[in-house]
Amino acid sequence: SLGGWLLLEPGPSYPLFAHHPKPDGEQARCEWDLMKAIKPRSKALEVMKMHRDTHITKADFERIKACGLNAVRLPFGYWVVTKARPNEPYVGPALEYIDRAVDWAEECGLQIVLDLHGCPGSESPEAPCGRRQRPESRWHWRHWDFKKSLEILEFLAKRYGNRTCVTGIAVCNEPCGKVPASTLMSYYSKAVDRIRQSGMPASRVAVVLPLFQRPEGEDGFVKLWTSKTQGRHRNICFDVHAYHCFENIFNGKTFAEQLRAVEENEEMLRQHPMVIGEWSLALGVATWCTAGDLKEDSIYSIFGAQQRKALKAASHGSFFWTWKEMPESREWNFQEAYRSGLLSGAPMQLPSWDGAGEDPLEELLNPSPADARVYYGDTVYLRVFYGRYMDVEGTQADARWPDKGQYQAFTFSPGSDKALSSSTRQPVRHRDVVRIQNRNGRFLAVQGASVTTTRSLKATSADFEVFIDGAGTLLHRGHIYLSSRVTSMCLNADEDADGLAARFRDMGQWQAICVEKSPEEQPCVKLPGPGPGRKAPGTKKRAGNVKLGGNRESRECDEPVATPLAGLLNASATPQLASGANRGRKRKRPA
Repeated sequence: SLGGWLLLEPGPSYPLFAHHPKPDGEQARCEWDLMKAIKPRSKALEVMKMHRDTHITKADFERIKACGLNAVRLPFGYWVVTKARPNEPYVGPALEYIDRAVDWAEECGLQIVLDLHGCPGSESPEAPCGRRQRPESRWHWRHWDFKKSLEILEFLAKRYGNRTCVTGIAVCNEPCGKVPASTLMSYYSKAVDRIRQSGMPASRVAVVLPLFQRPEGEDGFVKLWTSKTQGRHRNICFDVHAYHCFENIFNGKTFAEQLRAVEENEEMLRQHPMVIGEWSLALGVATWCTAGDLKEDSIYSIFGAQQRKALKAASHGSFFWTWKEMPESREWNFQEAYRSGLLSGAPMQLPSWDGAGEDPLEELLNPSPADARVYYGDTVYLRVFYGRYMDVEGTQADARWPDKGQYQAFTFSPGSDKALSSSTRQPVRHRDVVRIQNRNGRFLAVQGASVTTTRSLKATSADFEVFIDGAGTLLHRGHIYLSSRVTSMCLNADEDADGLAARFRDMGQWQAICVEKSPEEQPCVKLPGPGPGRKAPGTKKRAGNVKLGGNRESRECDEPVATPLAGLLNASATPQLASGANRGRKRKRPA
């Protein structure tokens, strides 16, 4: 994806955002705010011309081709095609840059997907469509100008319909889940008709229909679409963005769970006509403390290899987000990831698992100490559902950081009415009454609905009953619930609120705590080597498969490369029903 060129975002367009702060000194968060920050208007015009002339050039297309890739995705705002609407600060039109991109793609032997990334009126209140609106309620789905969007798609289809390198056109990007399914499907169906009638036939051009955080899920939406259209539209595909780094669900996943999520994505891709419009190497915060002693590059390489394997199942290919990004953000920057060899590893054969008990992949990637039992007096770290570890600073208890440091270190000790035998070590067991002590000798304690700390050895407010998931003895990586002996409420964390609390009796996601022993006690990770037919990372002269016009062909590169990302297939496709997969929000969510 050529993100940040014809629609600005802080990551891929980082120099602009760094050099042109808002009047209050803060960095703009979207193209709308950036254009308003650059004064006078003549300077904004000058800045945008310089950016558009230099951010992406033909040399980039040549490098993309040299990497073994066969297609580019070109995101742009509607104002690049036509003039901006009244009172909007965007600089446009700038259609000559789309013309250049199509010419360069043709000259370099690349396919190109035209991606209407920002529609008139905006398809969401988020920055990827050009304008980030807060509070989100300032935007309503009725603000999206569907009529004008269709006119722009018609114009694009007529202008580029005879260009054989244009093999896909996306009708919007990441539409908000609040847009009713019936409204979105109506727009999609009209868009397909308009595009076909304007010169882009199903035999050559796929129409890309985004699915993003739909309340009915991928399965549900495809089922509704199939029922509504009855297979009338040919060579359409659904665009999903397979990110593993946003929201609580992905921040809370262990490395093993991340790799299983990739497997789930692969299963979904086998069932639906789909393109992965965006993916990256970025991972949620819990990954980094649940991968044993694996180094950063190893984690990225393993994750990249598993994703590339899974993405081969996409009928219409996949596109990495993004070609250019801040150099230090290798997980988002294809060129840096490529140079670092993070996209050249062979996939692992994951151990089979039927979903019962603990996944054996957890033990493989984050091995247990020789004695996995958690004893009273052991140093432990308590991870909450959004991937952070409980910590104590002064009298304040919280879960703020994905670190296992001194502020996150705790020990279990017996409740206020019990004492341990000094002669033997005793493991923590299901329904034990315990106290949880930090390095400074303070105990977690319940005060009303809040969790604070106390030094008192007799305070019953510091007593918790331990409920172990699966009962029995507490083990490394075991999940527990801590019920206050005073209030009977379970301790819980909330990413959007300061401090810990004890407000509900529930033993659900918010109350689940993963107990981990000290990393110093864990053995080294021992991963299986490449199996038969698998190449080790960094192998020279490796050939990769690309998807071109529905056919696979092999290409050789003279240096280590990523398995080439697939372009769009020119094949008719009728939606089928399948299992869905979780989706994350695009780009880095602000703190």
